[in-house]
Amino acid sequence: MLSSTALILATALLYLIMVAGLLIIPLGLPGQFLIAAAAALFTLVMGAEVLPWWVAITLLGLAVGAEVGEAMAGLLGAKGARGSVWGAVGAMAGGLAGAILGSAVAPLLGSVAGGLAGTFAGAFAVEYARGRRMAGAHAVAKGALLGRLAGSLLKLVTGGVMIALVTRALSF
Repeated sequence: MLSSTALILATALLYLIMVAGLLIIPLGLPGQFLIAAAAALFTLVMGAEVLPWWVAITLLGLAVGAEVGEAMAGLLGAKGARGSVWGAVGAMAGGLAGAILGSAVAPLLGSVAGGLAGTFAGAFAVEYARGRRMAGAHAVAKGALLGRLAGSLLKLVTGGVMIALVTRALSF
């Protein structure tokens, strides 16, 4: 039998980690996996009678789905503006490079700004290099950027749903 103090402390720690996971999603980090890992560890330590295993498994599925959804949103954003697959690849590579460079300049906000700027610049550069006119390359870059923003919002909402699912499933 678990002591009520241990359960309260473990639950408080679980929520701190889950909220931290939610807060790092806008920084381009996979916080939804942190949420899923925290729930799985909580179940392992506190027992499946407090938080069932199906919750941790469901959270993992949601986390993977959110990552795939984010990648698809960026691709669809670029494709929706009649961009090439190469433009979408440029957007992803530019976003990654921008986040790394941005974090070197200003650790938290720099990675967000750099990632967004890099997404736009990467898509624009590739489409322009492939022979698109300035306006066409700009439209594809804007579509890629909007897709990335939509994907980030999807991950943020998914993280909130994951926390709500844990809250609903906890039984003590």
